Amino acid sequence: MTLNELLVEWSYRTEKGYPDLGNPSDILILKEILERLELPIDILDELEDDEPEVTVSTDEPQEEPTPEEIPSPNFSENEYDILIKKTLNVNEIPRSKSKYKYPGKGGSTYMEQVSSDDLAIWQALWAAKPDKKTEKGVETAGVGKGELSLYWLYNYSNSGVNVTEGRAGDDPDLFFNGNGVEVKAYSSHNAKLSIGRYGADKENLRLLGTIFGISTLARAFGGDGGDKTVNPTNFKGTDLVDAFEHVQALGETDLEGLAEFYEIFGKIKTNIEFLKSKLEYRSANEGGLAMGRKFLKDKLSRKPGDGNFLVNLKKDGSMKFFNISFNTIDSDDSILTKMGSSQSAMGLNFTKTFG
Repeated sequence: MTLNELLVEWSYRTEKGYPDLGNPSDILILKEILERLELPIDILDELEDDEPEVTVSTDEPQEEPTPEEIPSPNFSENEYDILIKKTLNVNEIPRSKSKYKYPGKGGSTYMEQVSSDDLAIWQALWAAKPDKKTEKGVETAGVGKGELSLYWLYNYSNSGVNVTEGRAGDDPDLFFNGNGVEVKAYSSHNAKLSIGRYGADKENLRLLGTIFGISTLARAFGGDGGDKTVNPTNFKGTDLVDAFEHVQALGETDLEGLAEFYEIFGKIKTNIEFLKSKLEYRSANEGGLAMGRKFLKDKLSRKPGDGNFLVNLKKDGSMKFFNISFNTIDSDDSILTKMGSSQSAMGLNFTKTFG
């Protein structure tokens, strides 16, 4: 930490917004910072006093700091801040010129546009990525296009938003005032946007494996050989309803009796029971909808979370913030026509779903 960064952190943590050497509370804060950084604190012994002798004269009014002098609340320099300075080749990160909307958790889907005054920096940061820590000079895929631009635009503005990075585990890309924001950068807001791969989602993979496995088996014995392109990793949402037709039909047979002759039917029965324990359905259509909705909500609950936003960014500065509403997913009877999987990555048309 540089001296300037230390002063900024000390200022931010003080009650007045700037340090007062006559205030024992401010001295204590500085002491805590120095101890955390493992720096010597001997110089503070002379300043610490329960009843300090240093006083401020009340004969003349004290000047209040101007807004420009008050430190930004985002005083702790992180990997993104370092990358911004490196990309822009500056020692001090410039602030964006305009205010940008963020309603907090909940609300409705909305559009925003980067102002012409901010567009040059927005585009300069568009494709910037930090170096891989283990292999210097190699880009990491942990930061997508536009993510750094959005971080800068809101965090270094007067928009009232404190932005922090996510990227840990299954966290969303960014946090706006503690709320998850997932970032995409597709050329069209109306396209089907990927909500990520689901290879690690064991429960939903098992459910999908049961649904499409039974369907493939039934179609193979039916003489059409089945459709090899429809499987747990590649399917249209509407394929779920077709597959559930076979699940329903097989579930009505005496699988327990058949298991006495062929062990495989006992395993099929166990998987169908697991399916029924996770999904509520009485028909193939209800089964397909239940599976599609569960899949979407399980994935979106982790990032960005119900009530939070997924934002699609364009390099020209156009931004569309989609409010993620589980109530909308549950009430949309045509949700299966808006979703689909390709190579274990689920996609959803967010415009048709959330507006």
